[in-house]
Amino acid sequence: MSVNLAEQLDRDTLKKNIYLLSFQEIIRTQKLDVSFIVKYLLNKKYQIHKNDAITLDDVFKYQIHINKDELIKGCLCYDSDEDSIPDFESVSKNN
Repeated sequence: MSVNLAEQLDRDTLKKNIYLLSFQEIIRTQKLDVSFIVKYLLNKKYQIHKNDAITLDDVFKYQIHINKDELIKGCLCYDSDEDSIPDFESVSKNN
């Protein structure tokens, strides 16, 4: 499946294709909510390439609608088992 980041994608499409997409491209091209950023882009278990690393500075630079306090609260309250997706090996075997 080819995913076009030039258009706004829904959360489910981003989530299903998280291992196929560049996190840097996602943060620069998509309007994201706090929970998606915390659960996926800032979560080290989904960062399989060095260039996938997203910092808080990246979030505030490209997601100007994100409130700093909301993001910090989201990071502090994040439950890693909530809304999880399969590991990379499982995903790669299905594609």
